[in-house]
Amino acid sequence: MDCRIICISAGLAALGFAAPVAAQGSYPSDEICVQSILALHLYDPGPIDGILGQRTRDMAYSFATDWRLDPLPPLSGATAAEWCVALTAAQRGADQPLDPALTDGPETLRCVADPVDGYARVITGEVDGDPVELRVDARFGGAVGSLTWRGREFLNIYDHGRQISYAWHLNDHGECLNPTEPGAAQDYFLQSSTTQVHEICGLALNHLSTRISPAYWTAPGEPAFCDNGTEVGVNTTLVSENGFAREVMIGYEGLENVILFDAVITLEQDYRSLRVEAPTAYLTHDFTARYSFDPRDGALIPRPESMELYEPFAFVHSSTLPAVLATEDGAFALGAYTAMAGAQYQLLHYDVPNPFDANNKWNIRISFVPAPAGDYVFRTFAVIGTLEQVHEGMVALSALHPVDVTPGEGYVDRFDCDWIEGWAWDPDAPNEAMMVDVVDVETGDVVLSVSAGGPRADLAEALGDNGLHAYSFQTSEILPDGGRGLFSLRVRSSETGWASTPLIPGQVDLDCR
Repeated sequence: MDCRIICISAGLAALGFAAPVAAQGSYPSDEICVQSILALHLYDPGPIDGILGQRTRDMAYSFATDWRLDPLPPLSGATAAEWCVALTAAQRGADQPLDPALTDGPETLRCVADPVDGYARVITGEVDGDPVELRVDARFGGAVGSLTWRGREFLNIYDHGRQISYAWHLNDHGECLNPTEPGAAQDYFLQSSTTQVHEICGLALNHLSTRISPAYWTAPGEPAFCDNGTEVGVNTTLVSENGFAREVMIGYEGLENVILFDAVITLEQDYRSLRVEAPTAYLTHDFTARYSFDPRDGALIPRPESMELYEPFAFVHSSTLPAVLATEDGAFALGAYTAMAGAQYQLLHYDVPNPFDANNKWNIRISFVPAPAGDYVFRTFAVIGTLEQVHEGMVALSALHPVDVTPGEGYVDRFDCDWIEGWAWDPDAPNEAMMVDVVDVETGDVVLSVSAGGPRADLAEALGDNGLHAYSFQTSEILPDGGRGLFSLRVRSSETGWASTPLIPGQVDLDCR
């Protein structure tokens, strides 16, 4: 946990009032108001003591610049009230475009090329007689910056990188090679985005499209949450050469509470892997009821919080089953669904003292190994309404677009220059021997296919079937002359047409020189 957050929270509590709501009149003085709002947004003013020292003034001017507030007089005791009003108004309106006059409503059907920072476009639908309003903002790189129904804002937009948005990791580098639709980490509270928005189009009252060049989340050489042994951003530019285009439509195939997301990521070069959040949805802190939806029987399964650490989140649940987040009373909910093979869903919770920062999110994660240059097409859905209405919508979607939610699985238990061994099975065909394909990650070619039909007593007990799921082959079959190779072992699905699933670990690096 960031020490600044703990110190800020403790400082506010020591003064006898709570930090969560910032509004003029709720603080002991205007000076405390200014310092508290700055602290709430991590512009650390130093001690919250009502003394407007140089640090407080510096942070106040930084906040005013970043949030593009109207020119304010120099901060002093005489002007603290004016600053308190301005900071409170900025905080309450932080999710609004710079200039409401630049917001095109659903009745305006046009395309805006290279929209300015304050531009936004709204589309509308209706669920149970009440309007649904969805807005995309140039400020957030064309990501969905607002989703409302029955007066409730669903989305957390505390900083760039949240919203309902797309992001993807390349070559398993995590955030260190991570094109991100809303913008870069450096954008933070800015009213603009490093992402280049090329076009936002209104296609119908309920339908819009965007086309962008996404920012990399990290600047070149900047430390981040990295994977694959990386410590700093490996990208050499601020904006990715990857292209991204997306359409959003409220209402689908007669289902009024289903929101369709169609997206295309264009890779301009070959990569070893592509792992996509397609999309992720950051919801406000009060969406704390978490569920998985099982399309096999229509059940909604509660997922209690585990709080296993998964920085920067407290990990909640990961599954092949579609995800739902709801308020505790079930009055508001948002579900995630796709029929794309191999999709994984995550439910995550970020609990911090700052109420503007705390959030809950779901991910739809889809991976490709390898990932040659070209277009990658994604069709996914969000379902909005009460928990009951979302449940009904998920049932209807699963009938329209059935999905294999129990893909094959297994492990590579041994890999060296002599033998490669492990096991693989498909829960949909427990007593059948599956085929395992060995894929050369660099070329994408299948270099060997073997049957996983050998006996293993431990598997019979663990899986509750005949246990005939082991495979074994000599390494010389894929590296006949020795040398080095990077391979992915994948088990074929028992269902025709479904994609194969990578075994764990996802890649095997062999050096037999």
